[in-house]
Amino acid sequence: MTHKRDLSIEPKNGKWNVYEWSIHPTSSVLAGLDRKVWQDDFDTPQEAARAFPDAVLYQSFVEPPQLSSQPPSGYYGGDGGFYDAGEYWSEDDY
Repeated sequence: MTHKRDLSIEPKNGKWNVYEWSIHPTSSVLAGLDRKVWQDDFDTPQEAARAFPDAVLYQSFVEPPQLSSQPPSGYYGGDGGFYDAGEYWSEDDY
C-alpha cells in the first residue's frame, strides 16, 4: 500500500530543504509521534519544487515536533532496552 507523503520545502542555512512529515511507525520507541525527516536540499525553491512537485513551500523554517523531556514508557526496559544499543533520551532528540 502506498501512502501519500506530506512534504515541505523550507529555507535553512542558505539552502532550500525538502522534508517529509509523517508519524513514527509502531516499531519505533516514538510510535505514534510526529516526525520530520530531511529528504534533499536545493539552491532555489524552484529547483526543490521541480524535484518534489507535491511539496508545500514555506518562507521560513518550520520547527520539528517537540518531544517530551521524559522518555516514553518502556524506553529503559528491563530486557536490556535501549541502554544496550547505546541510546539515551535527551532534549536534542527529534
